[in-house]
Amino acid sequence: MSEPISTVVKVASTPDQARIYVAMLEAAGIPAFVDGNASADEFAMSQRLLNVSNVRVLVPTEALERALDVLRPTEVDVDDLTRQAMDAADDPDAEREA
Repeated sequence: MSEPISTVVKVASTPDQARIYVAMLEAAGIPAFVDGNASADEFAMSQRLLNVSNVRVLVPTEALERALDVLRPTEVDVDDLTRQAMDAADDPDAEREA
């Protein structure tokens, strides 16, 4: 049995969230698209207009692992971020915005 051409990598809560996922994937060089983006049946259109449907984001099956890595949530160490911000604030050579 052969693999499907594309695979769902993420299910977004809203169309806007799906577009963000697609943009993140494309920025990483992974082609991505929203499932049913061109669907014109009444139910799909009403769900999209009401923003209540889940939106599936698909990628080529061979790029699935890379796509999962791109969309994988990362943990941020708040102490490390604070230390970086303080170091940048103390650096007189740091570029400042006017």
